[in-house]
Amino acid sequence: MRIIKVKDDAYVVCGTVLAQKVTNKSTDELKSWYYLADTVLRNGDTYYICRKTIDVEFEDIIDTKV
Repeated sequence: MRIIKVKDDAYVVCGTVLAQKVTNKSTDELKSWYYLADTVLRNGDTYYICRKTIDVEFEDIIDTKV
């Protein structure tokens, strides 16, 4: 699993494709190629089809009345 960080956001890469192979495709069409993909990033001549990670904090709650 590859993770890309952009500023304070992190993305899990679902797949990549060269820009020259998708000249007539929209970003929505690229996202539809992969389950849960919601973002398309571009670096140079490569598109990265990704899903954004959610940063959460949680606290374990233990029931001591068992």
